[in-house]
Parts: sequence; C-alpha cells; structure tokens
Amino acid sequence: MRFQLLILFLLGLTVSCSSTKNRRLVAHGYNPETQITTLKIVPYGNIKIPGQWNKTNYNEVSGQHFFKDADKNSIAVTKSLKEKYPFYKENTSDQAFARSFFEWEKEYYEKQGFKITEQSAGANYIIWTATGNNANTIFLYGAKDKYAYNFAVFSGSWTSEKRTDFLKKLFENN
Repeated sequence: MRFQLLILFLLGLTVSCSSTKNRRLVAHGYNPETQITTLKIVPYGNIKIPGQWNKTNYNEVSGQHFFKDADKNSIAVTKSLKEKYPFYKENTSDQAFARSFFEWEKEYYEKQGFKITEQSAGANYIIWTATGNNANTIFLYGAKDKYAYNFAVFSGSWTSEKRTDFLKKLFENN
C-alpha cells in the first residue's frame, strides 16, 4: 500500500512539474541609477528598456508587454522562443527568421487594411512601418540565438527617426 501511495505521489509530482515548466513569470522595475526599465520574463531572460516606463497591459495571445513613458509614448516588447512560431524551421539563420517573421506579419496587417513599408534591415532584424486605420506604428522584428523579438513604437511625440533609433538601441542591448 505504501509503495502504491509513493508511486501516486511521484506521478502527481511529475505531472505538476511538467505543467508549470512552460509557465512564464513576469516582473518589471525601473533603476534610476542606470535609467533602465527591466522586464524579467522567466525563463526567457530580461528585456532592458532605456528610460522609465510603466507597464500598462499584457496580451497573452501575442506575448506583448505594453508600456508608456511620462510623455505618453507607447511601446510593446516581446521575447519568445523562435520555435513557437508557425513558420519556424530548425537551423534557419537569425536573419532568415527575421525575414519570415516580417513576411508573416506583413500578410496579416495588409489583410487588416494597413500599408506596410519596409524601412531597413540589419544583420538579424527588420524595421518596418504599418500605417492606416488611425495608426502609425514602427516595428522591429529580430532574432538572436533561440529567441524572437518583436518591438514596436506607436504614434506619439517622437519623430519617425527617434522611434527607429530607439528600436535599434533596444534590440542591440537585448
């Protein structure tokens, strides 16, 4: 009888551990000394955002964390495993993954009536703009190692150049 109870306990422990293995824990905070807001996504790591940002929302489907600064500029940040995307292919370069990510989202946004403009591409990222439907959003889609990054700056007080520079710095520092 004790042996059967031990087996049931171990089985329950195994099921319990495996069900929490994919759960993400999230926290964020601002460090005034470094002037960096850090979003901690366990087990994926951190996203360090220059400046002081307050988290406003989270989209569970897309994994996007939304933030606003004191000037009402809005951003969204996502860091997730590349293998979670439907277009993922093993041994694809980071640049090829970023291109597939952009093409996948471009198709979706165009179907929603947005005009898509590719602005620039780096070694492992693509910067692009979606305009229309009262929106003007600049995105950076990129990949590093096993992670996919989706950063966006929404319409606000920043110029297009400042938003693009912010996205590049954000990607380079993460």
